[in-house]
Amino acid sequence: MTVTWPTLKIRSDKPVEATQLEIMRHVDQVARSLNLRYFVAGALARVILLEHVYGQRPGPATRDVDFGVTVKDWATFQSLKNGLIDTGIFETDPGAIQRLIYVRSIHRLWIDLVPFGGVEQDGRMIAWPPDRAMVMNVAGFSEAADAAVEVEIVPGLTVAVASLPSLAVLKLITWLDRWPDNRGKDAQDFFHILSRYAEAGNMDRLYDSEQALMARADFDPDLAGAGLLGREAAQLCLPETASLITQLFSDNKESERFTGHILSEVQMDSDSARAEKVRRYLNLFIASFNEAGFKSV
Repeated sequence: MTVTWPTLKIRSDKPVEATQLEIMRHVDQVARSLNLRYFVAGALARVILLEHVYGQRPGPATRDVDFGVTVKDWATFQSLKNGLIDTGIFETDPGAIQRLIYVRSIHRLWIDLVPFGGVEQDGRMIAWPPDRAMVMNVAGFSEAADAAVEVEIVPGLTVAVASLPSLAVLKLITWLDRWPDNRGKDAQDFFHILSRYAEAGNMDRLYDSEQALMARADFDPDLAGAGLLGREAAQLCLPETASLITQLFSDNKESERFTGHILSEVQMDSDSARAEKVRRYLNLFIASFNEAGFKSV
């Protein structure tokens, strides 16, 4: 479903780093010239919303930038890459078709371009040309595009950024997709969003119009925020995406593995009280997710 969010602005005391600003400016110009819809995804989207908009600690950061882009075919995707290379600040990465290297830095920074839409195959998968050997799950990307929030990065540059509920969904899908590699980081990123959603512009709403949810959370606003995130994540999901998430949490073995990754990554596994808090956050998230999903059917 399409979700409309108000346009947000970067805080004057939390400006976006100059390199990332330049990258977004060039991607915006090239994508617009090709009439392509795109959004900022990944860690930078989380950092933009949590730190630069709401002034919170953003969690693990990165200087690299991910974009989701709607394309009708692979030729359109190649046109986007060619347009970015023609700016003179990007070059190809021979080892990764989705990646371009940013050349104006002594560090090896890159951008990842994730196409979806017309290039998807059955099951929300894409198979990268030319040999189609590399396959990627893009479940959740079309929903993230529909639910993206407009953020004014600087005057004259407003970009679409994946909303926090969308990022939570994408992190869960990525965690499922990457087994057995690198799943701890995805779980950590998910929990960072989960535990800070109340303070990401939602505190007034929790106290004003979400009294039932607050009561359910024993009037702990951060816990209630986890429930609110679960509801809003479910409301943006297509049925096939929602089913992946409900299956994850209904499988006791998988659910415990996911919880264990959160506990180990945030160093809570040796503290039983804090571990129980993590479980309460997850339980209210998935309960709210399932309830909202059932109501929307």
